[in-house]
Amino acid sequence: MSKALITDKEYRRFEDIIFKVWRVYEFGENEFTQAETEHINKVFEQLNAEHPRECKIIVRHHLKRVYYTTMAREQGVSEGYIRKLAKNGAYYFLQLYDKK
Repeated sequence: MSKALITDKEYRRFEDIIFKVWRVYEFGENEFTQAETEHINKVFEQLNAEHPRECKIIVRHHLKRVYYTTMAREQGVSEGYIRKLAKNGAYYFLQLYDKK
């Protein structure tokens, strides 16, 4: 299996952004400006269009709290493969997020 595209430092930055998005999704605690919210929505739309599998894994794991093992069983693949797709999805997310 090839290595994920994202570094640990970049992944931590992705997790910080997603945690803020999760707080909006779960509790309605919005820390974003209107422009930032629109930008994140556009990033998710574009990510879903370009990398739908990675986007669905990110949304299900980080926002809906579904375990990687559950997704792996559903798809008939290894948990490591799902983790790699999630990390690659994080890499694609940050690329789109940083384009502004």
